[in-house]
Amino acid sequence: MTKFEKRLCIFAIIFVTIYLGTIVITINSRVRNEKRITQIESVEAAPGEGQIMLAELLLPMLIFLSLTICFIMVKKKRTKAVQAHEDSDEEFP
Repeated sequence: MTKFEKRLCIFAIIFVTIYLGTIVITINSRVRNEKRITQIESVEAAPGEGQIMLAELLLPMLIFLSLTICFIMVKKKRTKAVQAHEDSDEEFP
């Protein structure tokens, strides 16, 4: 892998890890809050409702993570195949 590809993969994995950690912290803070106040819904989002939107992006973040992992696996497999081809003495037409 090139230096750019390595940095891109590391960035993607760190980004998804931070995002998933944020979701876990948000959900844990919601569960621990035993004080439930009945609220009247309004057009504007309440201050706490904006944080729950983090969990809505869980699926895209998991897709992003799986694409990154697949990219790493395919790149390593391709590198091994090229190395095996270079090591062999066979010539292809």
